[in-house]
Amino acid sequence: MRGRIAVSVVAVACAAGLAAFASAAAAAPARAAHTLQIVVRPVTSTGHAVSGFHVASEPTGALDCSDVGASPGAVSKNILECGPSAEYAIACWKSATPKRALCMRNPRSHKLAKIRYGGPFAHRAAPREGSAPLAITLGDGDKCSIRDGGAWGTLKAHPNWSGEYSCVHDGVVWAPLKSTHYGVNETHAQWTVHTAAASGKGPVSVRKVTRAYFVGTKHA
Repeated sequence: MRGRIAVSVVAVACAAGLAAFASAAAAAPARAAHTLQIVVRPVTSTGHAVSGFHVASEPTGALDCSDVGASPGAVSKNILECGPSAEYAIACWKSATPKRALCMRNPRSHKLAKIRYGGPFAHRAAPREGSAPLAITLGDGDKCSIRDGGAWGTLKAHPNWSGEYSCVHDGVVWAPLKSTHYGVNETHAQWTVHTAAASGKGPVSVRKVTRAYFVGTKHA
């Protein structure tokens, strides 16, 4: 009998505790969902790769960094979007090695490409107007990378929209021409984008952005 009574008392106490916890949880305000903004700093202000980042030389490449703008995802000065678009040199730093740039194509990786450039390396302040993350992760886990020129299709439902990001599974992030932030709606804590098939056919979906990747320079 004593054993059963003890178990009953414990059960009642646990039930009461759970009820109190549930009541407190219900009373607590829910945290608003927000987009996590991540700044990757792979290069120092002296033009050296930060420890932990692997540099691969590309001797066959050639960049033009002389008359270009700041990288759309830069939060520090002198990070450029060099041409041509075929190189996908979306974020480049002037390397300590003469006539070489250190470029990050994928801010999720720890890889840098060292590429030769001709002419001067331009000086640009950042962030520029209409800045945008270089890569985003959507609410369904899909990963998208920013566009760097090239010929893309047309969205049937909105012919005046253009493709801004290419996604692994969700097609393309589409946005009205000359929209700010490359179509990433940053007006709320949880950013959103519009996606549709790369063919431009089918429905347009609004998707949440859970992560947004930017780049900066690490001070030596």
